[in-house]
Amino acid sequence: MRLERQDIARTALASLIAGLGFALLAYVCVEIPRAYNQVTPIWLSNGFVVACLLAVDTRRWSWILSASLVGGLLAGAHAGDSVLVNFVLTPGNILQIWLCAWSTRRVLGREIDLGRPKHIVALVGLAGFAAPLVTGVVSSLFHTAIRGGDPWANMTVWVLGDILGVLTVTPCLLVLVKAKTYLAERGPTRDGLLSLLGLLVVTTAVFGQNRYPLMFLVPPMMLLVASRQEVLGGVVGAALVATIVLLFTMAGRGPIHLIEGSATEQSIVLQTFLAVSIFVSLPVAAFQRQRRYILAQMAQASESAARSEARYRLLTENALDVIVHSDLKGRVTYISPSVFAVLGYAAEELTGERPVEFVHPDYVAAVVAISQAQVSGQGDHFHDRVEYLAYRKDRSLIWLESRPTLALDPVSGEKVGLTDVVRDITARKVLEQELREARATAEAAAAAKGEFLANMSHELRTPLTAVIGFANLVDNQPELAADTRRHVGRIVDGGRSLLATINDILDFSKLDAGHMEIRPRHVNVADLVRDVLDMFTLQAAAKGLTLNSQGLDCLPSNLWLDPERVRQVLLNLIGNAVKFTETGGVTVGLTYDTAGERLGVAVIDTGQGIAEEDRTLLFMRFSQVDATIRRQHGGTGLGLAISKSLVEAMGGEIGVESQAGQGARFFFDLYAPIRALDVAEDQAPPPSLPTGCRVLVVDDNAANRELVRTVLEAFDAHVSEAVDGEEGVIAAEAEQFDIILMDLRMPRLDGVQAAQRIRAGQGPSAGAPIVAFSADVSSGSPGAVFNGSVSKPMTVESLIGAISKLLPA
Repeated sequence: MRLERQDIARTALASLIAGLGFALLAYVCVEIPRAYNQVTPIWLSNGFVVACLLAVDTRRWSWILSASLVGGLLAGAHAGDSVLVNFVLTPGNILQIWLCAWSTRRVLGREIDLGRPKHIVALVGLAGFAAPLVTGVVSSLFHTAIRGGDPWANMTVWVLGDILGVLTVTPCLLVLVKAKTYLAERGPTRDGLLSLLGLLVVTTAVFGQNRYPLMFLVPPMMLLVASRQEVLGGVVGAALVATIVLLFTMAGRGPIHLIEGSATEQSIVLQTFLAVSIFVSLPVAAFQRQRRYILAQMAQASESAARSEARYRLLTENALDVIVHSDLKGRVTYISPSVFAVLGYAAEELTGERPVEFVHPDYVAAVVAISQAQVSGQGDHFHDRVEYLAYRKDRSLIWLESRPTLALDPVSGEKVGLTDVVRDITARKVLEQELREARATAEAAAAAKGEFLANMSHELRTPLTAVIGFANLVDNQPELAADTRRHVGRIVDGGRSLLATINDILDFSKLDAGHMEIRPRHVNVADLVRDVLDMFTLQAAAKGLTLNSQGLDCLPSNLWLDPERVRQVLLNLIGNAVKFTETGGVTVGLTYDTAGERLGVAVIDTGQGIAEEDRTLLFMRFSQVDATIRRQHGGTGLGLAISKSLVEAMGGEIGVESQAGQGARFFFDLYAPIRALDVAEDQAPPPSLPTGCRVLVVDDNAANRELVRTVLEAFDAHVSEAVDGEEGVIAAEAEQFDIILMDLRMPRLDGVQAAQRIRAGQGPSAGAPIVAFSADVSSGSPGAVFNGSVSKPMTVESLIGAISKLLPA
């Protein structure tokens, strides 16, 4: 790997330190023993450079090894080694250094922590023994071959000297590099310093005298230091012992000299002593550190478990719900103190009991079933719950909800019981009952409202039928005077306005109840729009307004729509536009999207416009932009709300665009597919009645009977009358009629009952068509007993059309 420029200075400094250190330590290890006529007992140079390599990146190794090679060659030359010896032994040392560092880095990686047993064992085994043993044997044999001597003794002294050098220097330097880390973990203690002082005293006493072989006293003191100060203390103690032992031994003192034998044999004993002491001390220090770490973790885990237990106990003891754990036999093994507030029992009273014993008998089966489902694994952990009645301690009943879940042993995974969360739902049950009662009350009120609207519909529409019907008949008389015709026109307009208001209220009720029906059929929308505009011609002309239409000629003539509902929406929109426009005019624009089969309608006026804050009120029920007592325009405020509901019921959307003072544009679109017309439908003649057909009119209102008689006799029909349902049944059983018009609301016998009796009887009119003739908004569909219906107030077209459909030509 190539070095970056910023690393060159650092690499050069490390290389210089390694080279000088190698040369200096080589000089010390050779010259000092030589001065005392001793064999070199320890070779420190290799261990020093191994530590340098393990402390830096591998990309600096070649530089450090090169500098160490130079330093070793200089040291060998100074010691008087021959060129051959120097150039063989020094590269051999460099090879040993590289092998120690490479094998250790290969196993342990970049970060080496001698506080971990694995790391200290790997360092001692690989760098301390394996590599020195391999290379030391070769170097010692070469040295013996050149200078002579006992090969086994030379090999032993050589290999042990290399081993001691690595084990003494390398760990010390590696620990000193990380001294801050070790001190932060385990700073100096009083016991540690005293044990180190004791080691110093014992070692000095043992090796400062020549009378007693007391070397066995040193290792226990080294173990004591390692146990007290761990890695840093163990390394310092080992270095301190090695220094004292070597100095005293080379000075001719210490128990080593009590050994009878040669200097080589004494050196072997010394080396063996140091090797054993260091080898024992460093692993013990590492294991002691690991032990402290494990104990700290255990203490932390214990503290965390205690906090967790306290936290969960706090939760369970203060939870409003009752937390219960029971074994597989259903016996309670734990229950939270909140059970006292819920059931009135202390937790101790229920421990060992079976919770099912407190359940009301009607609910025992459900509670047992959900518990068994959880134990068998067939339950739903997230959704299974059961509601039941239970007895409190005072024998009062309370509603509870349980959510049992299967509990498993965290180690073996076996089933151990059920954990249940029990909640008091009495208040909720009371609320549910109150809601049910309120709903029943609301439904009763809605039914009463419907009945009221039905009665009001009947009571309002029945006389209005006569008012509008006779007014139209009078208006059609050609001999009326101008003033009389104007007065009759006022009556017709007033009746229609009153009918529009009534229809708005009744349509709102139908929409609110979901009874509004959409009946699509073929429609020529252009003709429909023209008819609606014609209805507002006089009103617009009275205000000087123009009524225009756009796009009518481009519309298909056979769209599938409900014409009555479309007409109702147009009446509301155009009526409002004319009502709120004082100058200018109203334009109705229509478009048709063939691809999407949608009809677009826009009603544009030049009126006063609508402010932004008022537009939200437009389509709300009973809402008007001007709702003050001084407002200029009347109305119920239901027209636009009904229009919105009708458009949405037909699959469309409605909206408005307007600004105050700039007019308004109301628009809606509907799904309106094109469908081909049937030939019979296209060529259908205008409705008429068969000549001389017999019609029975059953109605309790004399004016309505007279109106119907007047209309039908104009079509050459023979009309008979009945004042209520009873008389209607008698008449139908006595004579044969072609068709029967039956009012629904009548005294004594209503229209439905009367029609059923006629159908069930054997009279001549039992099979005659019966048409429901009513203003009852709640009647909806007239029912199977009727063949059709005519709503009040009627028109001539609606009455004749309904009858002509049921009678053959």
